[in-house]
Formats: sequence, C-alpha cells, structure tokens
Amino acid sequence: MRIVMCIKPVKKELVYKENEHLENLVINPYDLYALQNIIEMKKEGTEIICISMGPEGAKEALRRCIALGVDDVIHLSDKHFAGADTIATSYVLKKAIEKIGDVDLICCGQKTVDGETGQVVYALSEQLGMPCIAQVETIMDLSVENASIERENGECIEKLKVRLPAVISYRNCTTIYKKINLLRLKRAKNKEIVVWNRNDLEIDRSMCGLKGSKTIVQDVNKINPMVKKEQTILDGDIENTAMIIKNIILGKDNGVCTYGK
Repeated sequence: MRIVMCIKPVKKELVYKENEHLENLVINPYDLYALQNIIEMKKEGTEIICISMGPEGAKEALRRCIALGVDDVIHLSDKHFAGADTIATSYVLKKAIEKIGDVDLICCGQKTVDGETGQVVYALSEQLGMPCIAQVETIMDLSVENASIERENGECIEKLKVRLPAVISYRNCTTIYKKINLLRLKRAKNKEIVVWNRNDLEIDRSMCGLKGSKTIVQDVNKINPMVKKEQTILDGDIENTAMIIKNIILGKDNGVCTYGK
C-alpha cells in the first residue's frame, strides 16, 4: 500500500514561540496532525511518502517528516512554481502524485495557518478524479481496498468505510511532535532530499505559478486583535436605549443622550 502525504512548510513564528524551534520553516500544524495519525496506522508493507512544494527551506520540514517515520520525501521546487494559488498548487501536487504512481491514499491537512483557504484538497481530488472525504478525525483501519474513518458531520461523528483510492483531509491540528526519533532526525539532517522541478513533472509553464493561477493576492494586512475600541454601554429602559441607538445611527451627539434609570 502506498500513501502520499501532502505537507506545507510555514513560518515558525506563526506556530511556535521565539527560539522554540531552530528551523525557519516548520510543518503546518494541520498537516502534522494528519501525518502523525497516518504513521500510527502504518502496517507492514505500507509506504508513506511526503511531498511538499515550496522554497529551499521546505527541506527542513521534510527532514522532520523523515524523523517522524515516513519512508521517503520529495521536494517540489522550481522558480516557476512561485506565486501559485490553490489551483496551480493542486495541479503541481497532482502531477507529482501521478509521477509517483500506484498511490492508494492521499492525505492532507484541512488548511494551512498562513492561508486558511482549505481549497487545495478539493481541487486535488477533482484533478485526480478521486473521491474526497473531508473533516476526518482519525483513520481507524487501513487495507489495500478500504479505509475505515471517523469524521465530524455537524454535531455527529460518522463512521465510514471508504473505497480506495481516495483523498482525505483532517480537521484537527497539533504543534506537538509525538514520537520524533532523535537518531532518525540526525540521519535526516544528512539525507539527500529528492527534488522534482517543472521539467521532471512535465508541467507546462502556463499551468503553474503565477501564470497558472486564477487568483492573485494583492495585499496582506496584519490585524492586531488586542487593539481596543471605544465602547458605549447601553443601560436603561427600552425607550431610552432605542433613542441612544437611533442617535448612534444618525451620528448625533456621538450616540450619547441623557436618560433616567
């Protein structure tokens, strides 16, 4: 059985406190949760391959995957991949999965902490022509033909048996490495990471990066959730409270009026 895990490296400051990790890029928490569940379910004869599209620093996150227990990792890197939206990203991932071949299960985290779109898994499923199961809590059992999973559906937890091949996405996230092996981590630091570029994947330049994207991020603003805004506490009977609200809407007296309690 062959499982492909798609991971995205994200900036460490989005996940950990300063100096908590030496790497500049770490595994996206949603992908980390999915990866560790897959590793826990690994049986004899199962091969787990992690793929990641990103800059040179993505290799740091891939080496962590090796230390966690995956069998192989592949770095998808090309200057023409830069600026990709979810459509272009899923296309590159699809081409990599097809090049790997004989893949039974593709796993992803629900979303990334630096994007929050949650669209890649659905686009990947469509491009591969495989069913997509989202909101997965855990995989309970795996065989060559089926995967038994639990997933959230509103207020209920569903138990499903999914025929493979399929694409699944996990809803939960974690920042804790459960069973990282220090010896494997040391070996991973010296491991030569396989790199596939646009030519290796036989991708037309118009299908990847900015040229293959349907959307473009024009601007990003940082919002400080701790900024305090001026507040007005409404207290009194319904008639006076209604008058205050009316004044606020009309912009009169800054919404302040005199009333008795």
